[in-house]
Amino acid sequence: MRHCLSTNPKVCRFFQCFFAVAIVLAVLLTIIIPTWQIYTEEGKTSTLISYRDPNIHGESLYVAASVMDVNFQEKTYKVHFLIQPNGTLVNLYGQLNQPIIVSFSSERSHHFESGDTVDPIRVEFTYDFGSEMDYPFDQYSGYFELYASYANDSLQSIPITFHLEASLSSFSFTPTLEALPHEPDRVGLKIVMGRSNTTLGFSIFVCTLMWALTLVMSLFSYQVVVKKRKVDAHTCMLGITMLFALPALRSAQPGIPEVGCTSDVLGFYWNMAIIASASITVIICWVARLDQDNHDIERVSYSHPKDIQNMTRPMECHLSGAHSGTCVNNTDISRLSTCVLTVSTEDSRDKMDS
Repeated sequence: MRHCLSTNPKVCRFFQCFFAVAIVLAVLLTIIIPTWQIYTEEGKTSTLISYRDPNIHGESLYVAASVMDVNFQEKTYKVHFLIQPNGTLVNLYGQLNQPIIVSFSSERSHHFESGDTVDPIRVEFTYDFGSEMDYPFDQYSGYFELYASYANDSLQSIPITFHLEASLSSFSFTPTLEALPHEPDRVGLKIVMGRSNTTLGFSIFVCTLMWALTLVMSLFSYQVVVKKRKVDAHTCMLGITMLFALPALRSAQPGIPEVGCTSDVLGFYWNMAIIASASITVIICWVARLDQDNHDIERVSYSHPKDIQNMTRPMECHLSGAHSGTCVNNTDISRLSTCVLTVSTEDSRDKMDS
């Protein structure tokens, strides 16, 4: 108001509210827009291409792979493969001219006969390293090899041009091609997966929020125990409500596993223990002080008539002095009522005589 250029209080109040709302919106935009940009960057596909020239017969395979699903609990991930034969391997109708074998990591292979159309393949791989107990800092590493050969001559490999795309929300992918000098036509791929930056940031925010609630409850219990702050049944429910809210707040973290991960050790376990201890302490203080509070209420109720007597004593003196010229100092509230009734009776008689 003092710094407002206008002399109208309503105008000054309007500008104050306007600037307050503008500051809040500016802060929110400053936080939301960079977060959205980071999320869109994470959503872009991680592309990896390995190109191989066709053999002397002009034969090669073009393999387009994309990561379809990730299951950290079972330590598996699924990759979708789209295989396109080139050169003399395929006729004009897209059918194979000769049988081929496509192998993955020397454990599983797919056989395609001559005249077949190569259909897409979905293969499930397992991670070599990684554990959910490290959430949200968990990382998983997997490796597989892709190899194609002729069915009639398995020693004769077919060149492969490999293209990988990986894009899943809440996850980050880092694919790397492994060089195989002795087998140039074999594709070796290592994939490192983990939580995305937005998932990691939100998980840390939730842990910080739980610690903030724990700090507030600890401060409240300190005031009740040390500073003798008064509590009632409603304030005792504050800690109990937090105990039921923490598990739901923990579950809000994206992809969090069962209880027992790193996030729980850093926050959830301690938060539950501290809030439970503080709640029990507050309830014990409330129960211990309950008799004392009742005693104080009774003492106040007993002293209440004396306070009324002291408050009505000047009125009694005024009424008595108006008719007799003296002030009667009664010590009993019942005598005061009698005096007032007597004065009222005398007033009625005076009116009748007049």
